[in-house]
Amino acid sequence: MLKTISPRLGLWFGLPLPECPGLAFVRINILLGALVAMPAAAELYKYNNEDGVTVLDSHVPARYVKDGYTILSLDGRVLEVVGRALNEQEIRQRDQMRAANAIKDRHDLERQQADQNLLRIYATPEDVIRARDTKLVSVRAFIASSETNLQGLQLRKQNIEMELADLERRGGKVAPERIEFMHNLVLRIQQLEGEIFDKGLELVQLSETYAADLQRVRELLDNAPRS
Repeated sequence: MLKTISPRLGLWFGLPLPECPGLAFVRINILLGALVAMPAAAELYKYNNEDGVTVLDSHVPARYVKDGYTILSLDGRVLEVVGRALNEQEIRQRDQMRAANAIKDRHDLERQQADQNLLRIYATPEDVIRARDTKLVSVRAFIASSETNLQGLQLRKQNIEMELADLERRGGKVAPERIEFMHNLVLRIQQLEGEIFDKGLELVQLSETYAADLQRVRELLDNAPRS
């Protein structure tokens, strides 16, 4: 087992450093010769022990693996640095960072795809304006037509209510089919009111959507590479 221990302990590769320089030179040459004679595929591992001393060995004891180590070639080149094991807090932070990066990457990809689709639909900002105006005119026309129909139905409902009230005052009996007709008329009025309300919301949403599309198309075209 080869170990490199702090010079202040007077040891080198597990061997005491002699006071005689010549003997030290002999020992170093012997040791280097032994290292050269080792198989070419062999590796050395550098790690710190529990005393904080750097150790060079042919393997890393299991109890030190969690603290990290460095793999060296026999000529001292760094082949790989294995970091220490993370604690629970660091693991949570790492996982949170990975999750945040994954979300960002997904959003970036979605935005890129949306931009590509947008430019396939609109070649210029004027295309967005024309599409917006056409759609908004259509929705406004639907709302206007529905409001006209609604006014007609409401007027008809008022007239029928007056007729039925007059009939009841004269002691007459309202026929079941008239009651059913009034019921259906009220339902139709409520349906039209709901459709007009929904189209009003759609009008607002379309305006916001086209405004965002128009701004984005302008940004993309302004930032596009010039040929």
